[in-house]
Amino acid sequence: MRYKTIADQIISDIEQGTRVAGTRMPPLRALTKLYGVSMTTAINSYRLLEELGWIVAKPQSGFYVTQPLAEQKTPTPPSFQSRMTDPIQGHSKPFIAPSVINPGPGPLGISQMCPSLMPTDALQRSLKRGIQRLGRRLHDYPDRQGEKTLRHALERHFLAYGFPFSADELVITNGCMDAVRVALEATTRRGDAVAISSPCFSGLLELLAGLSRKVVEIPYTEEGIDLIQLEQHLKNGTVKAGLFSTSHMNPQGTSLSLAQKQALAALASQYKTPIIEDDVYMELGYEKVTPLPAKHWDSDGYILWCGSVSKTLTAGYRVGWCLPGRYLPDVVRRNEFSHFGVNSPIQMGLADFIATGQYHSHLQKTRLRLANQMRQYRNALVGLLPADAALSNPTGGMVLWVQVPGLNTTELIKAAQQKGISLRIGSQFTSLPLYHDCFRINAGWPLEEDTDESRLASRHLHALAEWVARNREE
Repeated sequence: MRYKTIADQIISDIEQGTRVAGTRMPPLRALTKLYGVSMTTAINSYRLLEELGWIVAKPQSGFYVTQPLAEQKTPTPPSFQSRMTDPIQGHSKPFIAPSVINPGPGPLGISQMCPSLMPTDALQRSLKRGIQRLGRRLHDYPDRQGEKTLRHALERHFLAYGFPFSADELVITNGCMDAVRVALEATTRRGDAVAISSPCFSGLLELLAGLSRKVVEIPYTEEGIDLIQLEQHLKNGTVKAGLFSTSHMNPQGTSLSLAQKQALAALASQYKTPIIEDDVYMELGYEKVTPLPAKHWDSDGYILWCGSVSKTLTAGYRVGWCLPGRYLPDVVRRNEFSHFGVNSPIQMGLADFIATGQYHSHLQKTRLRLANQMRQYRNALVGLLPADAALSNPTGGMVLWVQVPGLNTTELIKAAQQKGISLRIGSQFTSLPLYHDCFRINAGWPLEEDTDESRLASRHLHALAEWVARNREE
C-alpha cells in the first residue's frame, strides 16, 4: 500500500542518516505534495512511523525523527518458591521506608511526570468552575461515596475504553493508595496474608506493613505472574486476598497479558477470594488501545479495582476511586469513618476537567510524550551502562527497571545520597533477599529538551550511570 511505501522510504532515510534524530519532519500538507498523495495517505504513513517508533509527535510543534527502542537484554526474573513473609522485618533486616534512605524529591526517584508538563492553568480554571457549580453545597459535608457529578463523569470516561460500570458502584477516595487501603481493610484483618507480585511497588509494601498484614510474594515470569503458585495458595487458604497491578506495573513498567487478566478474574471467582487491582497506570499506555483491567472480566464481584489521577494528571488533588464489587457496602462505610469524605471542590473541579474533554486530550498528548521519553532514557542507558546491563521494556507508565550483574545497590544508594540523586533500589521492592543488583528510575521528566528540568534529569542520569559503570563488582 502507498502509505507503507512512503513509511519504508522515510525509515531508509533515517537509517542512512539523511534524516537525523531530533530533526523536524515535513508537515502533513507538505508530505502530500512531496509524494503526490492524499492527506489520508500522509496521515496513515505518519501513524505507522509513530507505531514503529521512528517518529514522535510533539504537541503544537509537529513530528520529529527519533529511533525505535534499542534492542536490549531484559532483566531475568528470579525463580523461587513463594512463602509467607513479614514486610516489616523482611528477610534479614528491618524494612526501610524509601523516604528514609532517599534524599527527597528528584527527577529519577518518585514515579511522577515533570510538573511543567501538566495542564496547571486548565486545572485551575476547572476548579473555579467546579466551586461555582457547588453553590451553597460548598458548606455541606461531602457525599460519603463521592460527588455524583464526578462518579458519572468517570463512568462516561471509562465507557469510552469499553469498560462499563455504574456510577452508583464507584467510591471516591483520597488517591489510589487510599483506595487500596480501604479495600484491604474491607477484605482482610490484622495478621492475614496477602498475595503480591514480586517485585512489588515499595509503597504497597509500606502500606501492608502499616496495616500489619503478611505477604506472599508471587514470582514474576515472562508471561506475567506465576498463576500456578498463586492458585496453590488460594486453594490452601494461605492468602486471604491478592493485591496486584496489572497494566504498566511498578517497578517494571510491563503488563499482564489479556489471558493472565482473564485468568486472575477467574481465580478470584473460583476461590471466592478478593483480588485488589491497583490500576493507577492504566491510562498511560504507549499503544493506541488502552488495556482493559482484570475487573472487566469479573463476573462475581470479587475484584476491587482501584485508580486515581495522581500519575495521569496531578498528585496534589489526592482523588482516586474504588470499584469494589460485592464489597461496596463495607468500603463505603470504612471510607466514611476514616476521613468523612473527599474534598468536594476538588471533586467538582476534576469532574469539569473530564466532562469538558480536556482530560481525554491531555492523556493523548501525555501517552505520546511518555513513549518518547522512555525511548530516550532506554537509549541513553544502553550507551552509558555496561554491555551486560538489562533494561525492562515498559508498555506504558514512567518507570524503568534496571539490572546490572555485580552491582552493589547498598553502595549505590549511599553514592546517590551524597550526590543528591533520588533513587529506588531493588531491595525496596521485596521482603525477600532478591533484586540486590537492580534499581528503578523514573522517566517522567524530559531528557532532551532545552529546559532546567531536562538538564537536571540528564545530569542525574549520567552521574548515576557513570557511578554504576565504575563501581560494579566484576
